Amino acid sequence: MASSGAQVVNNDIQNGSVLLLDHDFIQSSTNHATVEWSCINKSLRSLTSKCLTYHNDQWFTFRVQQTGIYYLNIASQVCRDAKGIQAIVLEGYPCEGKPYRIMQCIAQIRDQDVFIALDSLQPGKDYFVNIDGFLGDFCSFKIQLSTEAKGFTLNNQHLDTLRLASTLDGKIVTLQWTADIALQEALEGFEIYRKEERLHKSVLIATVPIALNSIGTYTTEYSLQDTLKSSGRYVYEVAGVFSRSKIKQTLDRQQVEYRPSIAIDPFIYASLDYKSGTKIQLLLVDEMRDIILKQTSFVFDSKRDAVQKVYIGNYLDQGISSFLVVSTNLKTFEKRVVRFALSEQGKIERK
Repeated sequence: MASSGAQVVNNDIQNGSVLLLDHDFIQSSTNHATVEWSCINKSLRSLTSKCLTYHNDQWFTFRVQQTGIYYLNIASQVCRDAKGIQAIVLEGYPCEGKPYRIMQCIAQIRDQDVFIALDSLQPGKDYFVNIDGFLGDFCSFKIQLSTEAKGFTLNNQHLDTLRLASTLDGKIVTLQWTADIALQEALEGFEIYRKEERLHKSVLIATVPIALNSIGTYTTEYSLQDTLKSSGRYVYEVAGVFSRSKIKQTLDRQQVEYRPSIAIDPFIYASLDYKSGTKIQLLLVDEMRDIILKQTSFVFDSKRDAVQKVYIGNYLDQGISSFLVVSTNLKTFEKRVVRFALSEQGKIERK
């Protein structure tokens, strides 16, 4: 659901935020952005229709002083629906109907820090960047024009080079991998990411520097431990950070499934306090994804409805571990919200 508010400054191309070469990242957001249809004209839409759909776009603009390769670095994405952003990069001014060139049309950029390589940029020409939420998502992010690439390539694919393995002991995951000397000479270290399958978002959990052993030669064996808090499927990625370019590349990937063996009471017991005869709406919400799981309405009876017993076993099986119970008085529209979460002891507790 989009929040209300004033339009962002760079909602139209005339007020596009200026990207200055090698300056700090600009913080931006597709919230409160609308589509400038006079600029996203029929011609441009036809050229990009197979790549993206416009929803809540915004504009950036830049020039360069010398011919060469430059990079748009995009970082710190936070998207409401975890779908990411989409982007087009143009040479020329499409709103005036004059000739322009689409340099890049990128359907989806996921949540990792990435860079877009732009080659053969010419001095004195206007370049424009249009960024939109993928499939109507609302995203905040940072963007920078730079002579250095930062982050992952857009088509980041793991290289399967580390013989990454994992063991699970209770809730403790141990990752082990091997890196040959030639690879280590090119890296300054590793970054380890964890992605819970249902959340579609990777989280950086650790950095591991390249290590030397006691006699000053490279250590070939590496390991890391991580503690899981809730059941589900997890994907671990080990990325290498290259010393010269600072570019990141996923080197290997491993999936882990964690299903605690403890018995869990698959019910939430929510206490309600209303006058008998009050019409109530009751929602069960997945807190992490802000998705309604169950919805019901009823006329409250103080003897019958003071404690609502809500079955959540099927949602626990899906890896959902934190819930909101939202009760609304349908006459006054007063809302009451109570949070419940799965504890490390395997109990559903009110928080």
